[in-house]
Amino acid sequence: MKIDVTLVAVLFVAAGLVAAGAFAAAWRRDAMAALAGVPLMLGGAGVALVGVTRFAARANAAVQTPSPVVVNVSGPPLGQEAAVLVALAALALVAIGVGLASRGARIATPRQETPR
Repeated sequence: MKIDVTLVAVLFVAAGLVAAGAFAAAWRRDAMAALAGVPLMLGGAGVALVGVTRFAARANAAVQTPSPVVVNVSGPPLGQEAAVLVALAALALVAIGVGLASRGARIATPRQETPR
């Protein structure tokens, strides 16, 4: 059984990730919890970039005639590089969010003094 993935399906998945991230960011009242939705939105953007680059490369390879020097190269994979940068930005945002949340949890809980 062969499953064909089209550009429309990739863009629907990307739009779903962005929508879920926007919903999570807007629904939460706490700023630390709202940060959890931002990596979902960045992940959706990364999926869209990779999908568009994949299908653009396939269409470009079908149109161009192969030359004797360069065979089956359709151009630089800019979408994949941008998706890696978006993924790294999302990872950095998660690390900042975890750090801020743990710091906020330490500040919010009052210290209990031990009886002497």
